[in-house]
Amino acid sequence: MAKVSCSIPIEGVGVTKKTDHFVKEISAFVEMTERLRETLARYKRANSNLARRVARGESVLEAFDAMDGAMDRQRELTEMLDEFEEARHRVRLALFELARAQGATVSELGRRLGISRQLASRLATEATAEADP
Repeated sequence: MAKVSCSIPIEGVGVTKKTDHFVKEISAFVEMTERLRETLARYKRANSNLARRVARGESVLEAFDAMDGAMDRQRELTEMLDEFEEARHRVRLALFELARAQGATVSELGRRLGISRQLASRLATEATAEADP
């Protein structure tokens, strides 16, 4: 997007592509939040079951052995949290790329997102590098 001398963005090449990219990334992030919610619900059920078994007098190891797949819930949650963080990072990069094309400054974006200027600067740099390989 090109800018006039007073820093007001005007419509130009690339903004639609950046908008589409942002919408795609945020849509994927919304889906990821639903998957994380479902994973957390399974993790909660597994931990509640573990607590009930231990409260009834089973040892932790006995309870784990009796709960088929209990350890899978822990691995599943760890993997899902990693995927969630990656999706959130992609959204932030797409947001920085689009907002910068629309004329926003790194400082403005940092303030709006509640992140430090240093993190905002790193995200802006990374977004620019990914946009221009």
